[in-house]
Amino acid sequence: MKKYHSHTLLYLHETIDLGAAGSDEFVAQFSGLYHPIMTDLGARLFAMWETTPYNGHWPQATLIWELDAFADYARIGRAQARGGSHEAAAAAWAGFLRDVGARGEGRIMYAGRSNRTLAQLTEAKVTAGLVIQEIMQTKPGRQDDYIRELERLYVPWSEATGKRWLGSFITTFRFNEVIHYWALDGDWACFENHYPSWKDSPPAEIVTWMSVAPALRDGWEDSILAALPPSPLR
Repeated sequence: MKKYHSHTLLYLHETIDLGAAGSDEFVAQFSGLYHPIMTDLGARLFAMWETTPYNGHWPQATLIWELDAFADYARIGRAQARGGSHEAAAAAWAGFLRDVGARGEGRIMYAGRSNRTLAQLTEAKVTAGLVIQEIMQTKPGRQDDYIRELERLYVPWSEATGKRWLGSFITTFRFNEVIHYWALDGDWACFENHYPSWKDSPPAEIVTWMSVAPALRDGWEDSILAALPPSPLR
């Protein structure tokens, strides 16, 4: 059963295939049309990344918005719906996406128990100019278990090898999905300095992780994402 921790914030995750739009055009339209709508309705832009070539689906952008509660989600939905206070502005953004042939997928997520908020990450001067995104399929109902074991076994080793854990998110209306984000030290230099992450054989903690993780997951897909200019943590 999912656990809703007392500090939990809500997050809206948007994956948008850019169609005929380049990333510069997408950022310009986002900044002029969509970002003001969401900010006005109380959403905080947590991240805005684009998929890099060679590892992921591209051209594609990932947007994450931070909300305080489902009441904020209700307000955003109501404002952009027909007859809502932001109907016209939302229609203009949707029209841009339609005209460039963009397609997308949305998720509603809540944060894992140890995630830091945008304010906390900003205060700690955390940067996320280049990240690894892992969309993980867990065994049904095992999302919290997977994150717990990840924190215990994998995160310490990962952070010692240049991959800082930004947090893990559980998709609210799906029974088997967790999304993890890892910020790479030095951005592209992380691959020069830390890869391969182990040479001849994995260390003991990774051997343990490899024995635990398969019992909790069915598979995953990862992408390397680079921050676009509006992203607050770049």
